Amino acid sequence: MAKHGIAESTKLHGCMNVSFIATEDIDNGSIVANGGLATGYSDVYTASKPTKADKVYIVIHPVYGYDERLAEEKNEDNYTNESGKIFRTYELKTDRKFKVSSNMIKAIDESTPVKTGQYVVADGTYKMSAVVSAPTDANFVGIIESIEETGFPYFGSSKGVQISDRGYVFDTRILKVKIRVIKND
Repeated sequence: MAKHGIAESTKLHGCMNVSFIATEDIDNGSIVANGGLATGYSDVYTASKPTKADKVYIVIHPVYGYDERLAEEKNEDNYTNESGKIFRTYELKTDRKFKVSSNMIKAIDESTPVKTGQYVVADGTYKMSAVVSAPTDANFVGIIESIEETGFPYFGSSKGVQISDRGYVFDTRILKVKIRVIKND
């Protein structure tokens, strides 16, 4: 099953919620730019892919609507904000913090994984890109403060992934990256 982004509003106090709508599915943990007021709405904006010149908003919509009958479908990483449906974001202010699953950040390259001390910026996609040093030409800059592993593998009979001598398990481990906003103009 496809894995989607996860996000937590760790310390986003004082950050306003802004509603957006998009023409494609948008995962939690994505960043979006304001593409202007959406047609037919007075308080909903069109999500666009942010560039270095844009102010960004972090997508953190409550997870609902997934199928609760199966254990593996209860996981947040199986949820996405569907195209054409309104979703919630937070404006990002300096020194506020949030967490995203590591799959929402593009690594510098294949040999340089996402790690503490790297910076993140917008790059024309809905994901953040890691960079080595703080850029001076980007309106949104964040710094990775910590990375933690959450979740655990649990028994899944003959389904799931075989992990050595433990047999088959469903692996719910996820790396979550805490980011502090340095600027967002």
